[in-house]
Amino acid sequence: MVKTIEIRKAGFINKGAELMLLATIQEARRRMPDVRIAVAPTVEHPFTERARLGIWHKAELRRKGMDLGRLVDRAPAKLRHRYGFVAADEIDVVFDAAGFAYSDQWGPDPLDDFVGRLKEWEQRKQKLVLLPQAFGPFENQHLKDCMKRVADSAVLIFARDDKSYEHLVKAVGERDTIRQCPDFTNLLSPLAVLPETPEVTLQRGEGNVAIVPNARMMDKTAQDSQHTYPSFLIRSIRLLRTAGLKPFFLLHTTGEDQKLAEQVNAQLATSLPMVQAGGALEAKSIINQCDALIGSRFHALVNAMSQGVPAIGTGWSHKYRALFGDYDYAEGLSAVNLSDEDLHKSLAPILMPDARAQVSERLVTASIRLKQTVRSMWDDVYATVGLG
Repeated sequence: MVKTIEIRKAGFINKGAELMLLATIQEARRRMPDVRIAVAPTVEHPFTERARLGIWHKAELRRKGMDLGRLVDRAPAKLRHRYGFVAADEIDVVFDAAGFAYSDQWGPDPLDDFVGRLKEWEQRKQKLVLLPQAFGPFENQHLKDCMKRVADSAVLIFARDDKSYEHLVKAVGERDTIRQCPDFTNLLSPLAVLPETPEVTLQRGEGNVAIVPNARMMDKTAQDSQHTYPSFLIRSIRLLRTAGLKPFFLLHTTGEDQKLAEQVNAQLATSLPMVQAGGALEAKSIINQCDALIGSRFHALVNAMSQGVPAIGTGWSHKYRALFGDYDYAEGLSAVNLSDEDLHKSLAPILMPDARAQVSERLVTASIRLKQTVRSMWDDVYATVGLG
């Protein structure tokens, strides 16, 4: 009998969310070639993208507390399937791949929505798994209560790092169902054919350095960091150019990130080329051809380090420090308010060829270990939910 998996929270809103969606689909189809993958048709899951990946439409349309998708549920299965719809009660497993949504930092809305769906899943005996993601902190009592309700319902929850695990256990208590696994997008391979990038000629060894900005560095960090982040990027670009390297902007999302890049470009004597990858795997493929990366988007950093590309990162939550710890490369995480001298020291691992080669070797070794951990995680997941 064909099984159906719903994936929630991963989507096309940015490259990281798309990577998590693709990684989940890849593993499901590897184990069950005829599996149905379904997502709710939201703004994060536009039809053209769903169709391109062969994703089914979950019959769901929530308005003012009502789910109008129930009307589609009543149609005969043959008719629903003819148009690519699956009913809510056809779903066997729900995979949540939020990345980082359940925390005081994001407020009550994500968890309130999550908890509002649990009763329906439980009544249908659908198994819930929270794939590796960052959690917490949970100082707000309402969020603690919500997270406890989620933990009561889920058959497995994977915290992505030590701090997330600590936050989660502090909120809901020790449980056999709570485990730890690093980011799971590292098993995705870059494209066999490199995407066209007319703005930049890409090839390893040519000195290209991707600069991946993140507007969250402007609204999720302390006030002094908000003011110094553009300056950090400008000063870093100048150091790269002095070292004979060729920086360019690689946007993991349009909108705010692009505006930030344009703001930086306006303050440079010579503006940087700006590359907007068409998809998440295109972004990974572009990074694969770079000699180094400076980034503040979490999954841009994962894309770099999992492929042995030396990276310097800045971050706005505990998940960044944990990521560099996973790759045994703590010195790769930089502060944005450094003096010019300290910034030069911070960028030292990527400025010279010998230093980059040493870092790359370390990253490749760590990447092999982390990929095996992720494969073991998937084995646990599928054994627990009884699929594949």
